[in-house]
Amino acid sequence: MRDYQITTEEVYGGFDLVIKGVEHQVTLFIQDKAQATMIGEQIIHIAQQQNIDINSAAVIFNQGMGMFATDNMQD
Repeated sequence: MRDYQITTEEVYGGFDLVIKGVEHQVTLFIQDKAQATMIGEQIIHIAQQQNIDINSAAVIFNQGMGMFATDNMQD
C-alpha cells in the first residue's frame, strides 16, 4: 500500500490541493477548502484500488466528476 500526504495551499481565488506520494505528486485547484480532504481521499482510493499512480487517479477522478468539458461541443 502506498502512502500519500494531502495538503492545501491558499492561492488566488481558491486553494491548491496537493497530493504527494513517494514517486509522484498531483496538484488540483479547488475553490472549497472544506472539500479538499474528501477529494484527496477519493483520488488516493482510486490509485490504491486500481493500483495506478496518483496522476492517473486524478485524471479518472476529474473525468468522473465532469470537471473538464468534453470536446464534443457543437457550434
